[in-house]
Amino acid sequence: MRLSSFAGLGFLILTSPVAAESVVQRDHVVVSYEGVNETHAAAVAKVVDSARAAAAKLGFDMPKTITVNVATRLTGGAGLFNDGDRGIFLTVRSEKDFRKPADSGVFVVYGLCHEVGHLAMYRAIRERRWMTTAAAEGWAHYLGSRLVDAVHAAEGEALWPDKYDYREDGTKRLKRQREDARPSPTVRGAGLWADFVEAVGDRGVVETFAAWGKATIDPADPAKGLGAALPKGEAVRKWWTTAGPVFVAKSAVSPFAMKTAKPADLAGKPRELAHDDGTSAGKRSIAGAGPAVAFDAPDGEWYLTTVRVFGSRYGTAEAPEEKFIVFLLDDKHRRIAEFPIAYAKFDRGAPEWVELEITPTLVPGKFVVGVDFQPSARKGVFVHHDAEAGGSSTTGIPGREFRKFANGDWMIRAKVDRVMGGK
Repeated sequence: MRLSSFAGLGFLILTSPVAAESVVQRDHVVVSYEGVNETHAAAVAKVVDSARAAAAKLGFDMPKTITVNVATRLTGGAGLFNDGDRGIFLTVRSEKDFRKPADSGVFVVYGLCHEVGHLAMYRAIRERRWMTTAAAEGWAHYLGSRLVDAVHAAEGEALWPDKYDYREDGTKRLKRQREDARPSPTVRGAGLWADFVEAVGDRGVVETFAAWGKATIDPADPAKGLGAALPKGEAVRKWWTTAGPVFVAKSAVSPFAMKTAKPADLAGKPRELAHDDGTSAGKRSIAGAGPAVAFDAPDGEWYLTTVRVFGSRYGTAEAPEEKFIVFLLDDKHRRIAEFPIAYAKFDRGAPEWVELEITPTLVPGKFVVGVDFQPSARKGVFVHHDAEAGGSSTTGIPGREFRKFANGDWMIRAKVDRVMGGK
């Protein structure tokens, strides 16, 4: 999130791992930092430790230890993001960003509470591709506002080195925002979550998140499975009637009928479709989106058999047990098929071409292939791109907006083949 605009949602774009030098510790928080003084790092640790304790008291699953990385970045604004599990990453331009918001325009105390709110949701709901910004950011804004109040009750105004009444950034502010005639999607989402808590209580939310984390979600109609996992009752049913369309992003299904073939039925003379020039000019990992490339199929009926990606995995030595998704879309970004692939396909270290074999699937004349790694700062794949953008590369995932990628062409290629005796 952008710390100067708490209602905004910024994409996490990583080009290299985050590092820091010095460390401050509390019972359940470890803060590593560089470029800022120990006083501010210690204050960050207090905020996160107190917010974690408050969230755990409400019943949310909190990590035993939250790690916080604080670093300076001379260009761009201050920012915060999380790894969806136990890590928070704060970047500031200078020590000035730790001044009270009235002077700096940066809401560090609130922002840290906001990220703890994200962890309360994300640790329970690992599969979140169906979730809109209003749902995810709205929840973090709602719980984060409550955590600000809880931190103040536990630590007092003396917590922050540049003293100010940070309660003004808690539920007081949320109440004012909800009264606005045209609330932002984040504020509207926060209001809907507040209504849900009023209906089922904090324990009901904890149980709902756990149920959603275990539910089988149809990407074409996520609301059905999510609604079935909600607590029973007329009040919840009415709430979901309003909240469901705001919180759930549907993935439009292509009218192009999905058709597969057996590998043994293929001619064994694949063609590789590519737009990149084979020379890397950079690499990216983008949270909330995925690299995608549009292709034109040769004349006739062709089946997508393999997606080739030039990249390497980052994060823990052992590959995550979860799977990422290769998606096949039509030229209007409507879903034709999705294919789960093991993260272990990618190694750490030097980038290389990795072949992702899928069930041979018929493609239309124009189609899009992309990959959703659901990355974080601790887990993901750096996908490389060349230097010159040809217009075929985008970032996005099914159900979300696709944006042109202007930094080059993604080094993602598609292999297609015909069936024996096919057209």
